[in-house]
Amino acid sequence: MPAKPTITQLLRRILRATGIAMLLTIVTAFILSFVPVNTAVPPVPAQDSVQIYLTSNGIHTDLVLPVKTPYIDWRGKIPLEHFAGADSSFTHIGFGWGDRAFYMQTPEWSDLTIEVALDAVFWPSPSAMHVEYIRRPLRPTKHQRPINLSQKQYQQLVTYIYSSFQSQNGHFMLIPGKGYSATDNFYEANEKFYFPKTCNYWVNNGLKAADLKAAFFAPFPYAVMRHYR
Repeated sequence: MPAKPTITQLLRRILRATGIAMLLTIVTAFILSFVPVNTAVPPVPAQDSVQIYLTSNGIHTDLVLPVKTPYIDWRGKIPLEHFAGADSSFTHIGFGWGDRAFYMQTPEWSDLTIEVALDAVFWPSPSAMHVEYIRRPLRPTKHQRPINLSQKQYQQLVTYIYSSFQSQNGHFMLIPGKGYSATDNFYEANEKFYFPKTCNYWVNNGLKAADLKAAFFAPFPYAVMRHYR
């Protein structure tokens, strides 16, 4: 009769199985990120479009929209009163979704800690919407890519962004005192964060919801940005 495995042996087996599962997930995500969707959608003429931006800081990707269009004035849902450094002259507003703790504690890779990383990867956790008012239109760079949307595509994207916020009595729910600066804030969001359902996954799904070019699956920032570079 074979000997029963010790506690140490069981832990090693669990860690080995977890490592293999994570490796397979990462490899699968990497492969699927190169599979494009909506490639046959024709480009929208500039004169008939609403221009947005797709941005990346190397860890988070965001969607940047005009503050006001004929279809929506975001100041009605994201009041300027929540932002000490923003006013009515600001032309654009950025949106991102992600792990609440990870988002607030790691604006840059240098801020990342092992504890926050492991919690975000292995445990479904509360999410948050990051919102930033931007003073003027962005300048196109490899990290800030303009995209022209039709009226229908823009309305689909707005609906997608709306659905990501938690609401109370018709108002988005501010998380006080957690912004990086006087022009950004965090709001309570719907759904749980876990790998591979990341901030980049959220942006990529927004592009797909608006019938725009996107990756089939995109947990990493390069997988989102590569379709617009």
